[in-house]
Amino acid sequence: MIDKDGIERPDSPDQNMLEIKNETRKVQFDDKYPYRPRNIFFRVWAAIFRAMAIMVFNPVMTLKYKLYTFGNKHKKSLKHKPFIITCNHVHMYDDLSIGTNVFGYRKIYYTTLSRNIRRPAIGFFLRSLGGIPVPVESLSGMKKFNEDISEILNSNKPVLYNPEASLWPYYREIRPYKRGAFSMAVKNNVPVLPMIVLFKRKQRKNGKFKYKIYFAMCNPVYADKTITDERAQIDDMMNRVYEKSKQVAEDWYNIQDCGFGDEKVKRILNPRRDLIFENDKWLVKNKQ
Repeated sequence: MIDKDGIERPDSPDQNMLEIKNETRKVQFDDKYPYRPRNIFFRVWAAIFRAMAIMVFNPVMTLKYKLYTFGNKHKKSLKHKPFIITCNHVHMYDDLSIGTNVFGYRKIYYTTLSRNIRRPAIGFFLRSLGGIPVPVESLSGMKKFNEDISEILNSNKPVLYNPEASLWPYYREIRPYKRGAFSMAVKNNVPVLPMIVLFKRKQRKNGKFKYKIYFAMCNPVYADKTITDERAQIDDMMNRVYEKSKQVAEDWYNIQDCGFGDEKVKRILNPRRDLIFENDKWLVKNKQ
């Protein structure tokens, strides 16, 4: 399909756009794989490497994309508490940026395609930064994966999911969510913290676009305990998070001109200066 920006996208919303190459690491993602690393030497290395990423990768991303987060106050309400983060997957480094920029020195784990972990060097670095492969090809592996995720949450660590299940670079709409993140939230009695990646862009002289990236952090969403059926509780939580994320994204692109050419509102805003994000709503502070 062709989206409204003229970019060809897969027909299936959960199909990856980027080709994954060089899956040469021979790793079996089964019930014996340590989805949560326990080797002390690897954990020490991971802490050192993550500190290096915060000092090097984070400033590079901040300078290149002018990273900025709305709703940071929600981190304080969840301090020292376990929770699941959900985020649309629309940039190659959005998960890593959330880990190194938004949450800084609070370690977060994030789920990723097992194929990514099979890539030489890249797979090792992803693991070092908290990447956990999703073993979709193994039932026993999936059971162990869920057990390790529960263990991470029980140790008061956050876990990031991309419920769209695939990467579509610079896609502005929120694709349908899958149930995995919300199932784990309900089963482990933890809230979901919805985050949305948003863009503004400007065309350069060579015809290419320069993007700015913004994160919107919404109010945490809790399971509805009045619903007694677990599956219905999971679906309710998923639908509420999806609708909230979808509305926040739509309002962002409707309230201002973000440089995509189809905005009905031609108002140019400086988001840091002119916008307030309060109770999951965008408010214009200084009208242009």
